[in-house]
Amino acid sequence: MNKLHVVRFEVIGDSGCYDEGEQEDGTDVKTTFAFYGLAMYHANVLEHGLVNALALARVMEAREQAEQLLRDPWEQRFKDTMKELVRRARRHAGGDEGLVEALTFAADRRNHLAHDFWRVRAEDFCSDAGRAEMITELRTDHERFQETDGRLHDVVMAPLMAKAGVRQEMFDALHTEMCERAEKRDGR
Repeated sequence: MNKLHVVRFEVIGDSGCYDEGEQEDGTDVKTTFAFYGLAMYHANVLEHGLVNALALARVMEAREQAEQLLRDPWEQRFKDTMKELVRRARRHAGGDEGLVEALTFAADRRNHLAHDFWRVRAEDFCSDAGRAEMITELRTDHERFQETDGRLHDVVMAPLMAKAGVRQEMFDALHTEMCERAEKRDGR
């Protein structure tokens, strides 16, 4: 590595790079950060979905082979990179190469967002037009992560849940219970 490039933006205070006031067209700095957070959130939801699918597949394999699991399959998969999760998920995709391609693309985009996005788009971040482009890109990423997660659920997770005897109503009831606990904790 011959050169080290560091890019910093002073979000608090006047940096001279951008106007900190909220823009009417939604291209202000906070909106850009919000869409980045939304895209990364859905990338993480997809990653967690991969972990759930792989762990449940492992539990079902152990059940079918009357094998006792000595390690928590969730804990094992949370140690994997997203690329490794996608590689492992290939055999559970039922030959759906479109799903595998969508997962591979999602892993690449997630890695781009996590490691390169702000460096690559640093100059764009300094203008309203540049931030508008960034927001458009982030919205697209967010939508693709959601679509891929839905497809993963339909192709891999739903059949595994059915095989395990987990009905959608059970899943929905668990989600409702979780939300109610959170609301009680928040005093609502």
